[in-house]
Amino acid sequence: MIGGGVIGCSIAYHLARRGAGVVVIERETLGSQSTGRCAGGVRRQFSSGPNVAMQQLSVRLLAGLEAETGVDPEFRHIGYLFLLTDERDAEDFKRLIPMWHEHGLNDARWVDPAEVRELAPLVTGDDILGATFCPSDGIASPHAVTSAYAGAGRRLGVKFMEGVAATAIVRDGARIAGVKTTDGDFATPHVFDCAGAWSREIGAMAGVEVPVDPYPRDIFVTDPMGSMRQHPMTIDFATSFYFHPEGDGMLFGMGKKGETPSFSTEVDWTVLDSMAEVIERRAPRLGTIGIQTAWAGLYEVTPDHQPILGPVDDVEGFWCACGFSGHGFQQAPAVGHLLAQWYAGETPEVPLDIFAQRRFSTGIVEPERNVV
Repeated sequence: MIGGGVIGCSIAYHLARRGAGVVVIERETLGSQSTGRCAGGVRRQFSSGPNVAMQQLSVRLLAGLEAETGVDPEFRHIGYLFLLTDERDAEDFKRLIPMWHEHGLNDARWVDPAEVRELAPLVTGDDILGATFCPSDGIASPHAVTSAYAGAGRRLGVKFMEGVAATAIVRDGARIAGVKTTDGDFATPHVFDCAGAWSREIGAMAGVEVPVDPYPRDIFVTDPMGSMRQHPMTIDFATSFYFHPEGDGMLFGMGKKGETPSFSTEVDWTVLDSMAEVIERRAPRLGTIGIQTAWAGLYEVTPDHQPILGPVDDVEGFWCACGFSGHGFQQAPAVGHLLAQWYAGETPEVPLDIFAQRRFSTGIVEPERNVV
């Protein structure tokens, strides 16, 4: 396993539960990269049916995580509210609601502008056409979930090598034969690429094209704002501006226009200037509160904003679990469970065909549209 974020830790734990011997190679510390720098959202309001099904599984697994591992994931069901201001977006989301219900997401519903303001008192704007809302979505702790899987994995014999980097992947013809690291070499017939924003580099070591690019995302947390603990995670879909409670303040962020790939995780404070107009229009109270902390992390983005999951066709033993495009933390419980099923020769309970690496050569893709 190359990569010790929440994805790698989840897969390692689930593989070890099925009796596999697992070594996790992490060049920094477990969960210190994209996992530890994400916003912690957990939702099921996706445009792709397989993503909804996968997230239903993740939520179920999170509900049982404390009983299974002894660690509370701190999953708070504050709800997810997607604000729609464009007619086409509003119609698209309305059409998704029946699909969500078919997948068991029965509490997801359409809400009108008046109810939006009742649910989310920070929200303003006469341009809001409505929203979709799922009260059982929410936020959880990336640190707690990663620690849960890592701790449970250790008890099952998983070896975690922190501060160790993979330097090469050894092949025997078209088969994986081993991994070279800064702390020795290992013979193994299987490698899982769980390296997040660095997954393309790991793929290249094995001669596999892994189309994942890094995009920095800045996150800001305000000074205390009073009784906002139950405010839903709110997303202004047209701009990607989002905010949710974090401690005694509010966490917020937004995507960047015209961005280019970069591995920089320095906070870009100029982002606040570009967000100012959106904040003033959508949640003006946030613009009156000071910032107590900020950080930046990396999205690992694929061309269709879908993850790459499973074994690749051309190199036997090379598996991908990367390219989550901002959704890795919330998908990690299901991904670990499903890939361990596949590895053990079982049929994954959620079909993973649309996430196969081969889609980039066949052109058979189903892009995820509900991306923040």
